[in-house]
Amino acid sequence: IDLLFHLPESVVYRRYRPSLRAAARRLGRTQPSLSKSIQQLEKELGSALFERHARGAVLSFAGRAFLPRAETVLNELQRAASELQHLGGAGGHVNMAVSAAAALTALPEALTEFRRRYPDAAVRVVSGTFAVMFSELRAGALDFSIGPRPAVSLSEEFCVEHLFTNTRAVVCRADHPLRHARSLGELTEAQWLVPGAMGLAAAEHDQVFLGLGLPVPRSVVQCEYPTALLSLLARTDMLAIVPRQYADARPFDSFLVEIPIGETLPGAEIVLIAKAAMPLTPAAEHMLTLLRRHIEYHVTAHRGDTQP
Repeated sequence: IDLLFHLPESVVYRRYRPSLRAAARRLGRTQPSLSKSIQQLEKELGSALFERHARGAVLSFAGRAFLPRAETVLNELQRAASELQHLGGAGGHVNMAVSAAAALTALPEALTEFRRRYPDAAVRVVSGTFAVMFSELRAGALDFSIGPRPAVSLSEEFCVEHLFTNTRAVVCRADHPLRHARSLGELTEAQWLVPGAMGLAAAEHDQVFLGLGLPVPRSVVQCEYPTALLSLLARTDMLAIVPRQYADARPFDSFLVEIPIGETLPGAEIVLIAKAAMPLTPAAEHMLTLLRRHIEYHVTAHRGDTQP
């Protein structure tokens, strides 16, 4: 038990500070005790986990291979402990990755309802982009992820569930001179922001115009920082193609408006990703149920708004 709970933390710490003494201090142990535990584990595994040098130690090839497995074991034990605490009346934990499409629509209502049943649960929300969520999801640090379908195929280690196919909108500041444009063709000479952090790569941005037989805008700024994107949209003449939820969300309707172009701009497929062999805790299961419910409500409501 001591090894399962302490060694992975010391290994992670080794990435940043190669002093075994410092790692032992961080774990509240003595250096000889930690060294003995590591040596015992290396003996049992039949592989050296560290390359020892005069100034410290770094992970060996075997250590780097062992680390993600050790992290997974630790995270699963922590999840089990959280579930047992919940059975005893404690709050539990939920760790999830959520992209803009769900965060701007379903998350506020779902979290409000969740708090009624789990007022003391610890909730952590991170970005739902693939680069952010994948390593944590694989290690078991995240319960699930809701976001765009990854461009790469995932192994059978994960289950992937389709939730809905998103659309995009062109947005600008409320008093923008082009706010009444009726087609994308009227906007090709405008200044554009490409919100890469929300899954629209520069090449994909160009393809939106090329696919409609339009020239690619010449004035383009790649902006992968959502706060900067919103600031630039609110205070300049720049336009952006964003997930539709940005145009519909209450927090932004005071300074952002959708330009009512006639073309439909397809968006990403939004999916749920979870580890196939890792059951959710009761708290995480309830949160996911609420998110599914509110996502379906918003998707249905939007379809109703767009029907003649």
